[in-house]
Amino acid sequence: MHFSIPDLQQFRDDNGINYTGYNIHIDGFFHCTTRYKQLLSLHEQLQAQYGHIKLPQFPPKKLFLTNSQLEERRVLLEKYIQLVGQSPVLSNSGILNTFLLSAQQETHSVKMHVVDIEIFLMNGYRIPLSVSSTDSSSTVLDIACNYVNLSKDLVKYFSLFLFNWSCAKDSQPCFKKLEDYESPHISLKYVRPDDKIVLRKSYWDPCYDVDLMIDRVSIDLLYLQIIEELDLGWIVADTETKEILAGYESKKQKREYIELARTLRRYGSIPAGDAITDASNVCDPTATTAKVRVHLTAKDLTVTCTAHPDHERKYKITKMRCWRITTIHNFDHQQTNGHNSLLEEPNKNFELSFEYLMNKDNLVWVTLRTENAVFISVCLQSIVDELMRAKSGWGPSSPRVKRASLTYLRRDGSSQLITPSSSSDTLSSNNGDSYTSGSSREIFSVQKLTEKFASVAFKSGKDCVENNAFECIGDDEL
Repeated sequence: MHFSIPDLQQFRDDNGINYTGYNIHIDGFFHCTTRYKQLLSLHEQLQAQYGHIKLPQFPPKKLFLTNSQLEERRVLLEKYIQLVGQSPVLSNSGILNTFLLSAQQETHSVKMHVVDIEIFLMNGYRIPLSVSSTDSSSTVLDIACNYVNLSKDLVKYFSLFLFNWSCAKDSQPCFKKLEDYESPHISLKYVRPDDKIVLRKSYWDPCYDVDLMIDRVSIDLLYLQIIEELDLGWIVADTETKEILAGYESKKQKREYIELARTLRRYGSIPAGDAITDASNVCDPTATTAKVRVHLTAKDLTVTCTAHPDHERKYKITKMRCWRITTIHNFDHQQTNGHNSLLEEPNKNFELSFEYLMNKDNLVWVTLRTENAVFISVCLQSIVDELMRAKSGWGPSSPRVKRASLTYLRRDGSSQLITPSSSSDTLSSNNGDSYTSGSSREIFSVQKLTEKFASVAFKSGKDCVENNAFECIGDDEL
């Protein structure tokens, strides 16, 4: 999980007392608003549960904070929650998971009740479900998979995603995986009208396709997804191949269709939008920067020259030692000669840099300036996680986080014990299913953070996201 607290809000409770709420974003998307004392309660419960682990230092208590002190606290809380998110043990703890799910529910004032929700397959087929408004993503996933009669052993290969077909057609980042610390009903309720919840495979490595091709339902799901990705242009095929595929499709020869599609260029790739790169050899060796389009696969990050699509450069994930995200400012984009730079485009205020092993003993930094830096970072992390699971002999997905007992402290100071056996996934709420103005946010909010983000990750080299899969490289990859 990648946490940030880019800004804060002022609230007034029912007794007329003012308090500060800190807006927590996870993987670049707004998730919830919490008070300092709620995060302190979380810290104390993590400390009690994981006494053998040295937790990050929590910001000290202070009374009557000035505006500058509130800003300092915001930065310290962001640093704290980021360090928690970087710990494999803490980020996968049931306590943190339950806290985040409860905080999302409280932020949006949603009480537990039965709701109708639609899950889409990649061909647009709708699955109508009745679920609880506070059901977690894994619960709704189980219900959806049961509806289509998918074997329980194969559910681990799939996930629910927020998906936007308009962005998908433009080869821009178009989805967000719904994690177990959020409710699909709540997440869907406050996004753009054309965002849908879709059921699609959740792994990167195409080798797992083989496991799905022996089951009638899973092969259908895989088949429909491949057809859609070909139509979207994510998978590249020439005219002759498209005709062969069309023949397989007309005859319902799904296995043959999948086998041929798996041989095509960019099979299994995910578009990550446009960027400006300093990798001058992608397009023009004499240029200092170049406009490129970014794609990610199970093994590579590929940058393709926008002006010359046949020019591209692949970077192996296992040869990236680490990566980091920072924010750049407008004055960095200007050239002294008065001419506009390629970097003076709007919404390019994020910079993702990764340290890459070009050859033995030669590490260089490669930089991408793009509004989609957080999305790329999240994808890189999920690819690395999958590589490490494969190295350990595990499956394509992480084990589900088990629920843990948590004393959830509300904003008003009251508390409720939430247990794994609770009938609701989260806390009960006395409020109606309404959207409070104090928490008005779109979940797709990355572009709106460019002016407020102090830093998406950390700027110093020692605080980069380390790539554990970097240790897996062999001499044949050098």
